[in-house]
Amino acid sequence: MLAFKLFPFIQAIVIIMCFILPLKKVSLKYRILLALIFGLGSLKQYIYIFSGGDMMDPKLTRYPAIFFDTIYFSSIFLFLLTLLRMLINGLYKLSRLNFSKLIIPAQSTRYAALFLLIACLIGGRAVFNGFAPPVDKFYEISVKNLPAEANDLRIVELADLHISAPTIPSEIEDIVERVNKNEPDLILIAGDFVDGSIEELDHMTKILFKLKAKYGVYAVSGNHELYSGYKEWIDYFEKGGIKFLENDSTIIRNENDVPLLNLCGVIDISASRFHLPAADIAKATANTDRKLPTIFMSHQPKIANQLKEISDLTFCGHTHGGLMPGLKQIVAKVNGGYVSGLYNTGRQRVIVSNGTRIWAGAPLRLHDPSQIVYVTLKQ
Repeated sequence: MLAFKLFPFIQAIVIIMCFILPLKKVSLKYRILLALIFGLGSLKQYIYIFSGGDMMDPKLTRYPAIFFDTIYFSSIFLFLLTLLRMLINGLYKLSRLNFSKLIIPAQSTRYAALFLLIACLIGGRAVFNGFAPPVDKFYEISVKNLPAEANDLRIVELADLHISAPTIPSEIEDIVERVNKNEPDLILIAGDFVDGSIEELDHMTKILFKLKAKYGVYAVSGNHELYSGYKEWIDYFEKGGIKFLENDSTIIRNENDVPLLNLCGVIDISASRFHLPAADIAKATANTDRKLPTIFMSHQPKIANQLKEISDLTFCGHTHGGLMPGLKQIVAKVNGGYVSGLYNTGRQRVIVSNGTRIWAGAPLRLHDPSQIVYVTLKQ
C-alpha cells in the first residue's frame, strides 16, 4: 500500500528530471508548463481528495473525469517511454563500452515531441475506449445433462457495471434496453455494481430494476460492494427485484415447474476481510439437484479452480479483460490464470467477462472492450 501511495511521486520526479529538464532548447515557461501538466497529472489519486472522493470513488463527474484521466494515463505512458529510452541508451552504452554514446539523446526536442505525441495518443485512446459503450459477445455452450426443456435457454451476463459519479443515466438505460431486447431467459450480474452511496447513485442504479428475464435476475457481490456499503446495497438491489445468491443456490424451473438447472453463487472472496462470511462453495451447492447441470456465479474468477468438477458453467468478471497488453498477463497470473473469454477446465466452462463498463479509478482499455455477454445453452 505504501508503494502504491509513493509511486505517483516517483513517476512525477522521473518525468520532470529525466524527460523535461534535459530539454534545454525548450524555453523555461514551456518546461514549467509540461512539468505542471505531467507532474500533477501523475498525482491523479491525490487530486481526488479535492473532489471529496478517493481512488475507489473519485466523485468527479464525467467530463472532468475524462480530462484528468487522459492526462493521467498520458503521464503513465510518457513515464514508460522515458524509462524505455533510458534502458535503450544504457544497453547501447554497455554494448559499445562508451558511456558518451546515445541512441536517443535526452535533450532532443524531436524525440521529445515524438514521445509526447505517442503518450498522448495512447492515453487518449485508452480513456476513449474505457468510456465507450460495451460490445455484444456471443457464446454457444454445450452442457452435459441439460434437460430438453432448457435447450436454447438464453443467458445474459453483466459484470463490473461500476455505476459512479462519472456515469450518466443514458449509459445504464442503453445497457438495460439492449439486454431486454434480447428477451433473455436468465440475467446474471457478476458483481461490482457500484462505487458510491445509495443517496448519490439511486437515480442511476434504479434503472437496473427495469431488467427483465423469464426466470429472473440474479447476482453476486463484487469487491467494490464491500467498499461502498455491502449490506445497504444488497438490501437495496433485492428490494428492486435482483436476487443475490451469496453462498446460496436456487433451482431454475420453467413455467410448467420443470427443473432446468442449478444456479449457485458465492459472496466475493475478499468478504471475510470486511467481517462478512467467507466465500463457501459447499454451502452454495448444499441444496442443488445432482441430476441437473450447475451454473455458478463468482465475481473473482480465481475461485473457478475449485469448481472444476462441481460447475458446468461458471460466470465471472473482476479482471476487466486485463485492460491492456502486458498488464493482461499480470492480471491473469493473480486471478488463477483467468482474465478474458472462455476457458475449459475439467467438466467446467468458465466465462470471464471483460466487464460491462469500467471502474472510474482506472478507466482505460487498449485491447479488450467492455462487453455484454450473451450465452445460449445447448444439449
